[in-house]
Amino acid sequence: MKITPVSTKINNVSAYKHKTNQQKQTSENYDSLVSYPANYYTTSFKGFNLKKMYEEYNWYINNDRIPAVKSFLKMYAPKEEMDQFLTHILSTEDRSYEFIDSISSMPREHTNIIKSLEEKIGSNSKNIMTFLPDCPYVVAYRKYIQEKFEKAPNLTELLKIRPDWSGDMLMKKYISKAGNDELKIGNMPKQIPVEHWEQIVSYLREKMEYGMKSRKKIDNLTLGNRTYEFSFFTEGKSSKNVFGVFAPQVGKKYIIKIDSPDKRSLDEPFALGTLAKIDKYLTSNDSRNSAPLCYYDHKGNYSIYKYINHTHVTDNTKDLNSIKKHLPDFSALGLDYNDTVGYKNFFMLNESSLDTHYRMYGYNDALNKQEWISVDNDHVTYHNSLQPSVTGYNKFLPNAMGFAV
Repeated sequence: MKITPVSTKINNVSAYKHKTNQQKQTSENYDSLVSYPANYYTTSFKGFNLKKMYEEYNWYINNDRIPAVKSFLKMYAPKEEMDQFLTHILSTEDRSYEFIDSISSMPREHTNIIKSLEEKIGSNSKNIMTFLPDCPYVVAYRKYIQEKFEKAPNLTELLKIRPDWSGDMLMKKYISKAGNDELKIGNMPKQIPVEHWEQIVSYLREKMEYGMKSRKKIDNLTLGNRTYEFSFFTEGKSSKNVFGVFAPQVGKKYIIKIDSPDKRSLDEPFALGTLAKIDKYLTSNDSRNSAPLCYYDHKGNYSIYKYINHTHVTDNTKDLNSIKKHLPDFSALGLDYNDTVGYKNFFMLNESSLDTHYRMYGYNDALNKQEWISVDNDHVTYHNSLQPSVTGYNKFLPNAMGFAV
């Protein structure tokens, strides 16, 4: 069936007047029409009417303030016609960006969106066969990623929609904004002055150990009128060193992970930069199952995290199924967790876990389910059929469990 292109910019005021066939309307009548544009569609279509479908679609978006993908799913028409309409949306530059961006902004809803799209346009529609390179959605998604990359004001905006951006592209984006290659993700916590952070990092570098680490006490550091206290976490044989940083005067606790500058990378397994991509994605989406990342400094190769109070877990941390059961938000965000290294990578999620727990997505419900918080996310992969990998922009996350320590 041939589709005749029409303008997708619908004048909502004109549509409203056409709908009512009256010159004047009371505000009460207008309000009653906003959520139910009854004559913008009929339940029985005699033929595909692109203009009428766009009128309904635009009504939901502009008047009911419903995200584009949910506006589409709210519509009713035969599957064939809904599929044709989606094909038109995906082939139109501005409307395809709007549609896909609405999907990217709701990462936890992707499974339900896929299921709903299948029901709406049919499971045999090429539009949802994202494993095909010429799938209309994939073609539109490539353009979306290119435009999203150009539009994003910072790295956080990119990492909020997916964690697997290639290191080269993140560096390119950073240079275009900052004018230098000293890449940074996030911000240093303001409760500690920047100059203090810099001195704390320099101080702790002198305390680093390599290979099998031994327990030791780290002396306090006084800077100005503040005294900072430290802990040294000895787990692991990698070159990464993990320190607790405590600022009693302001009641704040943090974790600093430091590695040698010559080991910095945004793509390699175990690298703090690779980990920062994953953790910034989780943090930007308020994940309750991961320690929040505050800041990553690529030149210095160190990261600052919020401190998680150590309530050790009791379930079997050698059983991957058990671990995944306690970290459901990873799966909800498209991440597959594969770490069975040790029980000290996990802590119970509870009311004392950290001081910003109330911001975490689904936190209250998670308490009843005895969920965990992971503090080391080296071992994850990312997959989402509605967020297909785009060559040149995305790079598969290295599942560190597949590499020697």
